[in-house]
Amino acid sequence: MANRNQPVRWYWPTFGNVADAIQASNQGMWAAVFCAVVTAIMASISIFTADGVAGVHPSAYVDAVLFAVIAWRIRARSKAFAIVGLCLFVIEKVFQIATQPDSIRFGIFLAIILLLCFISGVRGNFAYHRFMAEAGVEPAALPGAESGARDI
Repeated sequence: MANRNQPVRWYWPTFGNVADAIQASNQGMWAAVFCAVVTAIMASISIFTADGVAGVHPSAYVDAVLFAVIAWRIRARSKAFAIVGLCLFVIEKVFQIATQPDSIRFGIFLAIILLLCFISGVRGNFAYHRFMAEAGVEPAALPGAESGARDI
């Protein structure tokens, strides 16, 4: 990821080969997995409370499923889903700040770390496809993707 004279920067990786791109892409995948798991846990807890937990209601299971699908597709190196994951995360954080201004004090550092991971996921997926195109190699076929829509 970095040569001998440069430190490894997890927050803004450089890409020298396909392995670097995959590593950066996986950051986006793990950020989406984290969002899915935490959202599912909070939605589960909110079932037993009247007002929800920290503004999370049982309807947040939809978000958890969306982030799980996004993680799965980022793992399959989908550029489109990497962008969708980043956009969904940003939209949800803006909505959270607008509706719960006090939440910014507690979650700003985690939100910044997750945002950087999602950005790395987008950059990694684009770099992965660029490296594969330069090598003249078709990206690995995905199960059920025989229709030619491999990037979706």
